[in-house]
Amino acid sequence: MAELLRSGAVMLPQKCPAKDCSLPLFKLKSGEIICPLHGRVYLVSSDEEAREIVSRLSVSSILDKLEKRVIEILGKTLDDRMGEMDYRDIIGWLEVLERITRIKKELESKETR
Repeated sequence: MAELLRSGAVMLPQKCPAKDCSLPLFKLKSGEIICPLHGRVYLVSSDEEAREIVSRLSVSSILDKLEKRVIEILGKTLDDRMGEMDYRDIIGWLEVLERITRIKKELESKETR
């Protein structure tokens, strides 16, 4: 907790919502709220807000998996068929990665609002 305070985090009056945890929550300079023991915490004021956060987290998780898979495909394709590859395929996969990155940034910007 001392390290969080030294790094500029602000201690909040709320406690961690995890069962059997009574540690105070901290707000980082980035706006993220964390428990020193459990990491990132989401404070919500309504069921609707909770559903929105869960939805964003689900989309983010899917995008992470998709990004990893596309990188695997690109790596395997380059290893297996480098000499005979149509570079339009590479450009297509790079466009997919670019779109994933753009969507993830949009989700992150919504999260910090």
